Amino acid sequence: MSREKVIIGGLLVLLAVMNPCRAEQQAADWLPVNDPDLSIQAGSALDFSSLVEVGVAGQHGRIIRGTDGHLAYTDSPGIPRRFFCASKPHGHAFPDHDTADRYARQVRLHGYNVARFHFVENDLMELRTVDFDFNPEQLDRFYYFMAALKREGVYWLVDGMTSWNGVYGDVGDDRWITKHNLKLGVYVDEAAKAHWRQLVQEVLNKENPYTKLTPLQDPALMGVILVNEGGLNHIVNLSPSDNTDLTPLNQAFTQWLAVKYGSIDKAMAVYGESVPVNGVVAVPIRDWNASVRVADSQRFYDEMQKNTLQWMTDYVRGLGYQGLITSYDNWSNLQDSATRAALEWVDMHDYHEEPSDWVKAGSSLKQESSLLNKLAYIRNLASSRYWFKPFTVSEYDQPFWDTSRYETGLAIGGYGSLQNWDMLCRHSSAIDLNYAKLGDSDTRQAIRPFSTGMDPIARAGETLAALLFARQDVTPALHKVDIRLTPDYVFNQQAGIGKLPDAITNVALVTGLGLTWQEAAGKVDMVIQPEDSAPSVMDKVIKKLRHWSGLVRDERWVQLLGNLKEVEILPKSNLSDSKSIFQSDTGEITLDTHHQQLRVVTANTEAVAFGETLPPPLANVTIKSASAPALLAASSLDGAALAHSKRLLLIYATDARNSGMSFADAKSRELINLGTLPVLIKNSRIVFSLNNSNAAALHLYALKLNGQRGVELPMNKTADNSLTIELDLSAISATPTTYFELTAN
Repeated sequence: MSREKVIIGGLLVLLAVMNPCRAEQQAADWLPVNDPDLSIQAGSALDFSSLVEVGVAGQHGRIIRGTDGHLAYTDSPGIPRRFFCASKPHGHAFPDHDTADRYARQVRLHGYNVARFHFVENDLMELRTVDFDFNPEQLDRFYYFMAALKREGVYWLVDGMTSWNGVYGDVGDDRWITKHNLKLGVYVDEAAKAHWRQLVQEVLNKENPYTKLTPLQDPALMGVILVNEGGLNHIVNLSPSDNTDLTPLNQAFTQWLAVKYGSIDKAMAVYGESVPVNGVVAVPIRDWNASVRVADSQRFYDEMQKNTLQWMTDYVRGLGYQGLITSYDNWSNLQDSATRAALEWVDMHDYHEEPSDWVKAGSSLKQESSLLNKLAYIRNLASSRYWFKPFTVSEYDQPFWDTSRYETGLAIGGYGSLQNWDMLCRHSSAIDLNYAKLGDSDTRQAIRPFSTGMDPIARAGETLAALLFARQDVTPALHKVDIRLTPDYVFNQQAGIGKLPDAITNVALVTGLGLTWQEAAGKVDMVIQPEDSAPSVMDKVIKKLRHWSGLVRDERWVQLLGNLKEVEILPKSNLSDSKSIFQSDTGEITLDTHHQQLRVVTANTEAVAFGETLPPPLANVTIKSASAPALLAASSLDGAALAHSKRLLLIYATDARNSGMSFADAKSRELINLGTLPVLIKNSRIVFSLNNSNAAALHLYALKLNGQRGVELPMNKTADNSLTIELDLSAISATPTTYFELTAN
């Protein structure tokens, strides 16, 4: 850290002490969560175990690519299966056996039917100093936890390698530092390739004593991600780059150029450059301007990635594994999309903003609603999906401390189901058993970014996503729009570095969207042939103006929207316009970017996320007043339609923070102090009406965060089967909450 940053950080801390009302929230604005229990109570309104099939995971054989391209079981390949995933549900380090049983049971109770194991190497190698010298207790716990999840009907998703450091023993106490870069090494270094092979062999191909199968043999294994976020664009341009030796990659690029052009001299003549003194041509770094050299680097990356995919796949298949395999799971640049055409199953990651420097003082977020940029992270995901192949999202988030993260579960759950994706997995640490410290299985003492289980707002979003996506309350899109990619478009017109224009990705907000490579593998309703050149500087300026002002029309979207309506992919009644309103072809989802609102209306769930402006009435829910931007959702729990249900779950979520959390600015952008427990929920109030034919018989309860009923709350009932409900968190005597239950029992 520079001397200037140290001085500035000290001044910010001094400011917090001198002016606590500016840097830290007023106590009256935030209410402490007094009940530490986060373990869902069986039989409660939050018990979603019915979403998980009874019996052990793998009882139907392996998960495969079904006959329609969706995930399916071996014994029923024609029936698509949808998966709702808990990422790192055990938190930090693997728990002891008793705690593992509790976690596994909780995964099921939360409605998750698959768990993602992530950074397993770090847990197995913590404080170890010899290569492959796994902590024997952690290894035993890892295998036991896999078995416990399998018993509960929960499948596994695993990475062949997650950590840049693999399982080298010379990393030191902090295994998150970048001591090695195996993600680059597996392309160009034989020792790194051997390390990866041994890592897969030692972790995934050894018998689990609690299942009597190796993980690779076990039908409970949903699939293997060969290397997490291992694409070359990501490695070279972002994570990591400044401290990475790219010499081996540059040498390989030089050899590739010599083959393509006949010699390095000829290649440099094409570039209009002199041959480097050392004779080695460097790959471009963070160069997003189309040129012959950039296009060549992207073609080189594509070839290297496909070759690496092949040798890794051959190795895993050679170990006897017959399940699904994927890789290259981030970045929606066109070169990466081109590589993913070679995969049998496509998995992707994307985020709406991430803290600039984790939870260190000075780390910042922009604090912009995801709705204002038309849910760009979801559009990026949608435009990376290939038609007629399984498509999963193993990482996404709108992470803490984003004040608009109440939007996330509604947005991803709604659009994930509309797009008929096969799996959703919020990153990470999906559940927690308790806010109290739980021995060596959980040392966290505050909400942190990507700590879903600790954050009542993220957990509320996950609860809603389970209903919209896993229970499939939102209907899949009625049509398929196909983006036809070709080598000419990707590498000649776009130099491999471009992204699909907003006018095309906007389609994901109104109907089904996916890719094909050169020719379709099945029936689609419309084909889009992208024929634009790589964006110029002026194009990028116009895009920024369009985002910030909302006044610059996207003429291409105007034309495309008109085409969608002309061929009746969108019905005449569809509300989508050329500027700020996007409505799905099913009519169930409406995004209004101008008013910062997202509305979902289905038979069993009605929900809305909104900013400063109150949303219009839904079908049966009308918000009358609200003290803060929020998420409000009402869902039937008894199988009846919302308007006739006798048991409903209400979700009301605004914001949550840590005690003592402080910021350098009033908008909570720049962090000074993360704070600690207890967690605080924003003191807020909402008044709304709900139409229900059983209104006279219903009672309203505030639920604890574990689903247990707390105090009964008053309601106003009218003769026309309408309820007027006021949720005032400050008036709930026990503890603030995000959950409420309406029930006739």
